[in-house]
Amino acid sequence: MKSKIYIPLLVLAGFMTACVEDEGSYTYTPVNEINIDGIEDTYYGMAYSDVIEITPNITGSVKGEDISDYEYTWYRCRSGHVHDTISHEKDLVWPAQASPGTHTFYLSVKDNATGYEKNYSTSIQLSSPFSRGFLILGNRPHTDNLVGLDMLAILNGRNDTIYAKDVFDNSEHQLKNAKALIYTGNMRLNRFYLQTEDATYNPSFTTEFETLGKEFNDLGLIECLEPHKVPMKLMDVGMRQGVHTAMPLSSLPRAYITEDLAFAHKGTESMNLALNRYSAYSKDYFKFHPYLFYNTRKRLSHVTNDYGNALTPILLYDVDYNCFSYMHGTALQFTHMVQVQNTAPLLQNNIYMMNQPNGRTIVYGENDYYRSNGRCYAIMKDNDDRYFLYRFVLGMPGMGFATQPTISDPYGCELKVAEITNFLQREHMFFASGAASQMYYSVGNTLYAYDYVSKKLGSKTFDGHITYLAPEVCSIRNEISHYWVATFDGDKGHLYKMKTVDNPNQIEFMELEGQDWEIDLEIKSVLWKAGSFY
Repeated sequence: MKSKIYIPLLVLAGFMTACVEDEGSYTYTPVNEINIDGIEDTYYGMAYSDVIEITPNITGSVKGEDISDYEYTWYRCRSGHVHDTISHEKDLVWPAQASPGTHTFYLSVKDNATGYEKNYSTSIQLSSPFSRGFLILGNRPHTDNLVGLDMLAILNGRNDTIYAKDVFDNSEHQLKNAKALIYTGNMRLNRFYLQTEDATYNPSFTTEFETLGKEFNDLGLIECLEPHKVPMKLMDVGMRQGVHTAMPLSSLPRAYITEDLAFAHKGTESMNLALNRYSAYSKDYFKFHPYLFYNTRKRLSHVTNDYGNALTPILLYDVDYNCFSYMHGTALQFTHMVQVQNTAPLLQNNIYMMNQPNGRTIVYGENDYYRSNGRCYAIMKDNDDRYFLYRFVLGMPGMGFATQPTISDPYGCELKVAEITNFLQREHMFFASGAASQMYYSVGNTLYAYDYVSKKLGSKTFDGHITYLAPEVCSIRNEISHYWVATFDGDKGHLYKMKTVDNPNQIEFMELEGQDWEIDLEIKSVLWKAGSFY
């Protein structure tokens, strides 16, 4: 029994001796640990059109920069842990054909020699091409004036823009002869209009273009029993976009004018009473200049029971009686119009609301976005072919019952057109909101700026014919001095954002650095879009 006990002990002692004798005889091979850097936490791009490029830096703790034996896999992780393999290259080049939102990407790097594998994740945040930026309407070159709608998209987290072509597919509708983009409304009653020379449509889209919508005559907004031109052609809508926002300042009333009738509503958006008459029961409708005058910094009103600095009347210019008239009504609806009376301050500035001297009549009208009070302009022509400028600010009575709007800050002068080069040949024009007394107009490929107080005139020549000229006051808060100039050379369009310099002693043209784009359109209109309002 004792021998049976000692034998295992001797064997165990032998094993222990062998372990001691072999100590230090093994060779250890260090593991090549893979390091991945050069990848940001988040990348930003635009869905459906942008290309995301990621160039990681791969090194090994043993192999250093020798990456010859590595295997790469880029994959996207979707809901339910579904993985889409994107690429087997080290550098990712991914056309972002995916819906807007945040997408999680993984890079897997495997060392084929050892089987060691390292993973790294990043997020790609895709914005909708239709959420924020500038919609651009025009005619597509060499297509017999087929309408095109493109966009300069501005992405969250980035300061640059991305040009997205054909956000609206016109291949089915074949719309021709682009005219204008209009946005008016609020969150409850917004209206976005796309106009051609022949018709007006009400498109709808939020993160994607949904439909061209109905033509204006089929929307059911206006059901007028009075004789009128058919189909109705929309000439102007009030209010337009407000300052520094995609929505106008008016939350309820809105005004529409067609070729021969004027309408307005107080929130129901159902209109059947034409207003271009001087009695609620009259059947005598006057002709008017196709433009709505109002203070762009205030909300629309019908005057009678509305008072305060936040409100503005709505004016038309009656070309039958050559006078300004404002829309009037009850607490529930607009019913007719009332002529605006002359006042001593107006006459002292050679401005006439009615009883125009020597046959003066309107040839141009506009509202600007000047500082705290938007100004209204009218260029008048008399029987002797002399031209006069009317400038004034519209407002409401401050207290008590009144039947007339207030007209303040008047300025009038004669425009000596013989001294204003090519003014009578102008193709586009607007009054600068960012200057006290400056207006722009274009002829061919030349942009002119004229200060009607200092009488200074300047010009700038572009490479292409100027097809669009307008203020840009919606996209940047507290900035009313920017404006658009669009040109076309027969093949390509070019869009410039410029800035008014308010210097009465010298005319200057300031191009904003990095704010010019080549656009595949003969541009007719540009509209700011900020969010899913339409």
